[in-house]
Amino acid sequence: MYEIKVPATSANIGPGFDSLGVALKLYNQIIFKEGEKEVEIQGVEEKYANKNNLIYQSFRKTEKYFNLDSKKIMINIKTNIPVSRGLGSSAACVVAGVAGAFKIHNLEIDDEEILKISTQIEGHPDNVAPCIYGGLTASFSTDKKIFTEKYNVSKKIYFYALIPNFELSTLDSRRILPKSVEYKDAVFNLSRIPFLIKGLTSGNIDIIKEAIIDRLHQPYREKLIEEYRNLKKIFSDLDISYYLSGAGPTIMCISDKNNLIDPLKTKTRDLKTKWIVKQIKVDNKGYNIRRLKI
Repeated sequence: MYEIKVPATSANIGPGFDSLGVALKLYNQIIFKEGEKEVEIQGVEEKYANKNNLIYQSFRKTEKYFNLDSKKIMINIKTNIPVSRGLGSSAACVVAGVAGAFKIHNLEIDDEEILKISTQIEGHPDNVAPCIYGGLTASFSTDKKIFTEKYNVSKKIYFYALIPNFELSTLDSRRILPKSVEYKDAVFNLSRIPFLIKGLTSGNIDIIKEAIIDRLHQPYREKLIEEYRNLKKIFSDLDISYYLSGAGPTIMCISDKNNLIDPLKTKTRDLKTKWIVKQIKVDNKGYNIRRLKI
């Protein structure tokens, strides 16, 4: 019996669309145990306790990947990462399911292989990479390999998540994007990515403020968030850098100030949408596996 602890992640950081992601100290904990039924899922709403569960599907797909015989499995899920909020809930499920299959079948843990399988299931590596390795990651994939580079975010930098009381599916967020972008906008984003990485790793907030700007997805996806203009005004008044986390609707703020919880709560209190404000630290370790006594 094994417990797998997987962190939330925030991807699409600024100009790093489908490339940059960071692991956060907000976790789901999943216990895997050989069971008496084909599948038994505990700890979640009934609508998630079936064969469509993403953790279970990822577990089975890993078995098929290695041509393993299917084992009867019991999965117990403790969820802290909000669903469909742009905080990598699906990536956490995928990584947990893949890693769970490794342990239940006594396979040697191989992070590169787990990354490869997880990316095949998830479709892109920008969330699964930081979920596995922790820290800030830059990733891209080819037909043969997933390339990932890990960076350590400076301790001078603080992340504040503004999590709304509504969901936004990745599919809906994808649909609103244009099929093509202007050359100048692509250059705008590409030229800023190395500087954003430098700012985050060095703690230089002035670099971050200029390099965090995106032209490829946020101008389109912000239309799906009511009162986005009001939020931009709040962030400007507080001198905070920000970006749309993943496909949204969570907005992630970045600052070198450690005392912005109360100001953010105060200024968002009267908005129509109710926003939960959390300061979330960076997780530098990624997923963790612990063997439990039966």
